[in-house]
Amino acid sequence: MSAMPRILVVDGDEDRATETAAVLSALGADVHVEVAGSDDEALSAIGHAVPDCVVSEHDLGEATGVDLLETIRAVHGQVPVVLCTAVGSERVAEQAVAADVDGYVRRKTGDWKDRLRERVGACLDAGTGTDRLKERALDEAPVGITIADANAPDMPLVYVNESFVRLTGYEREDAIGRNCRFLQGEDSDPEAVRAMREAIDALVNYTKDGERFWNRVDIAPVRDETGEVTHYVGFQTDVTDRVEAERTAEHRAAMLDTERAGLEHLLDRVNGVVQETTQALVESTTRASIERNVTELLADTDPYTCAWIGEPDLADDSIRPNAIVGGSADGDALELGRSDGPVARAIDTGEVQVAAVDELPTADWHEACTDEPFESLAVIPLVYRDARYGVLTVYTGDAGALDEREVAILAALGRMVATAVSAAETRRTLTADDIVELSFHVDDPSVFFVDVAKRADATLSYAGSVYRDDDTLGMFFTVESDDPDGVVEIAEEHDDVASAKVITRNEGISLVEFSIGSSGLLSTLAEYGGDVTDIEASPETTTVEVELPREANARTVVDNVEQAFDGVSLGAYRERQRAATTKQEFIAALEDELTDRQLTALQRAYFGDFFEWPRPTSGDDLAESMGIARSTYHQHLRAAERKLVGEFFDRP
Repeated sequence: MSAMPRILVVDGDEDRATETAAVLSALGADVHVEVAGSDDEALSAIGHAVPDCVVSEHDLGEATGVDLLETIRAVHGQVPVVLCTAVGSERVAEQAVAADVDGYVRRKTGDWKDRLRERVGACLDAGTGTDRLKERALDEAPVGITIADANAPDMPLVYVNESFVRLTGYEREDAIGRNCRFLQGEDSDPEAVRAMREAIDALVNYTKDGERFWNRVDIAPVRDETGEVTHYVGFQTDVTDRVEAERTAEHRAAMLDTERAGLEHLLDRVNGVVQETTQALVESTTRASIERNVTELLADTDPYTCAWIGEPDLADDSIRPNAIVGGSADGDALELGRSDGPVARAIDTGEVQVAAVDELPTADWHEACTDEPFESLAVIPLVYRDARYGVLTVYTGDAGALDEREVAILAALGRMVATAVSAAETRRTLTADDIVELSFHVDDPSVFFVDVAKRADATLSYAGSVYRDDDTLGMFFTVESDDPDGVVEIAEEHDDVASAKVITRNEGISLVEFSIGSSGLLSTLAEYGGDVTDIEASPETTTVEVELPREANARTVVDNVEQAFDGVSLGAYRERQRAATTKQEFIAALEDELTDRQLTALQRAYFGDFFEWPRPTSGDDLAESMGIARSTYHQHLRAAERKLVGEFFDRP
C-alpha cells in the first residue's frame, strides 16, 4: 500500500456514504477517504487527482456504478473500482463482471463490511490483474456459480463460489470433484435434470441439511481456441421465494373471488346504512329525535340487536342510556370511574372500542340493558371538533361481525351523528337562553383563595370583580377574620396575587380587594367562557360556582380544569334557562326594593339636577321639599343609591 492512499466513495445517500467512509477509514490511520454525492462530483474529483480506489453504489440516480466505472476506465485507464451496493441483483452482478469491476459487495450480507475492507485493501496493496479481478468478481457474485470440466469423466465441478456455498450449505471441499447431481433428491424432476444444459427454470434441489429449495440454473459452455467445449459454467439462482409466491398467488386467486363477492355485499350494505342514517338525521330537528331515530335504525340493521346513546353525568361520573332500542334503561347507571370497560375507554380516548362479552368487566350491566344475548359490542364516541356528546353503543350476537371494516363504518356513523347533534344544539342555543351551572370542589393550594383561607384561618366570600387596564383582575371578597391585615400579608406572598388591600372594616367582617394576574383557575375558566358566580372559601373547604353558555361543552371544560389543577373536582352539574329581564321588569323590581321615601328622594335628586356639577339644587332644598331634615334626606338618598347600584353589580 502506497503512502497516504486515497479512496473515493460515490453515493447519493448521505447516511450510507458516511457509513461506507467510516468502514474504509478502519483500513488505517494513513488512509484518506473522500465522498462524492453523484457521478458528476466523482468525475470532477478524479479529474483533479486520480484516487487509488473508487468505491461506488450501483444506483447513482440518472447513472449507475457500472456507467461510472466505464467512464473512469475510458478516461483514466485501470483505476481500481469496487461496487458496494444496497440494490444488488443477478443482473447487476453480471453487468459488474462484464465491466471488469475489481470487487462486488452487497450490503445485505452480514459480513459486508469485512468483505469491503478486504477487497479495497487488496486493490490498494496489489492493484488490478485481470485474472484475479475475474476470480474476485465470481466470488462476490450474488448468484451461485459453478464450473464443470467437460472433458473429465462425469464432468466434475472444478470451481464453486461463495454464493453457491451459502445457497446449498456444502463447503467447497465437499463440492469440488463431484457432479452437481449430488444436490438432487426424490422430488427432483428427471426431465428437468436431463434438460439442465438448456437452462432449467425451476429445479428442486436440497441443501446439506436436507432443506428443499427451488433452483434456476443457466449453463454456458466455455470453448478453447479450437472451438471445443472445455468447461461448463453454471449460474444457479435460488427462486424458492418466487415459486412459493406463485403458489401463494394461486391460492389467493382462488380466495379473491370469495372475498370479492363478500366485499360487494358489504358495499351494498354500507351504502344502505349510510343513506338511511343520513335520511334519519335530516328528518331529526332535536337532539332527542336524532338519538331516537339512530338507535331505531341500528337496532333494526343486521347484525345488531340493540343500540343506545347516552351522555355521561359529570356530577357522579356515570352514564345511562338516553335512548335505547332492543333493551331497557330502567336499571342503575354505569359508574365510569370504577370501570375500565369499553364505555369508559371510548369516552376517555375518543376512539371506537370493541369487546367480547367475556372480556367485559361490567358484563352484568350490559346484559341487563339488552333484551337478547350478545357476543360482542362496539362503543362509538360521538365527537364533533372539541365537543363530546356521549357514546353510541351497539350489540351483536355474531362474534366475528365487528371486524376492522365494520369498525370504520361505525366510526363514520359516529361522526355523522355528532355533527347532527352539534347542529341541533346550536339551533337550541339560538332560540333559548340556556346556561349550564357547574359547582367545583377546590382543594389546590395553587389557587390563591384556597391558600389564603387555610393559612389565615379565615372565610372568604366572593363579592364581585372588575378587569383593570393593566390586564389584572380586581377581585373583591368579604373576609371573616379579626386580622384582615394579616390576610392581606398572606395573600401577597402568593404567586398569583400582585397586591391586596383592605377596603372596609366592620366588626370582624372586612371587604378586601385582591389584584391577580392572568393565570390560575379563574383565568382557565374564563378561557372556556365560564362566568364565576360565587366563591366560598373556608379553612376546611372551598367551592366555586360557574355559569357556562349552553353551547360550551361542559365535559371539555371539566376535563381541562381537572387535569390542570390538583384537588379540583366537579361537585354538581345543572342546566337551566336564564330568564330574560325587560327594562320595565327591571324598574318594577327596583321599585319593589325601594321604600316610598327612598324612591321620592332619588326622583327629586335626579330631576332637581342634584347629580350635576355645579349643583343648581342643594340637599337642604330637596330636604325642605320633602318636609324632612337634611340628614334624614341624605339617609334616604344613600339607601336608594345603594339599592340601585346593587341591582347592577349584585349577582342573581
